[in-house]
Amino acid sequence: MGKFKHGLFLGGLLGAGLVWLNATKKGKQVRDDILDNAATVYSDVKDKILASEGWDKMTKSKYYTFVEQAVNKYAVENDLLDSMRDMIERVVKAQWKNVPKGKTTKKSKK
Repeated sequence: MGKFKHGLFLGGLLGAGLVWLNATKKGKQVRDDILDNAATVYSDVKDKILASEGWDKMTKSKYYTFVEQAVNKYAVENDLLDSMRDMIERVVKAQWKNVPKGKTTKKSKK
């Protein structure tokens, strides 16, 4: 199979999956479950990061390590399938840009 046909086939599968997640009741329920689980894990990761020393110098790779540990623990505790765990991990890793960077200080008004 040529590269174009291979890409077309994979694109079709991805499109069908996205349609299923957005169009069917079951798909919407699965999507909502993923997002709910991801929000719970992100909250745990954020708390763990803020409680750690040097959180203001957090690197992306260190954040990913925190996420992987939290997602694996959450998946075991909640008996999640590997595919669900992987989706949650991707969603939480994408939140790297929302992690607080540096210490925030309030400036006093004079």
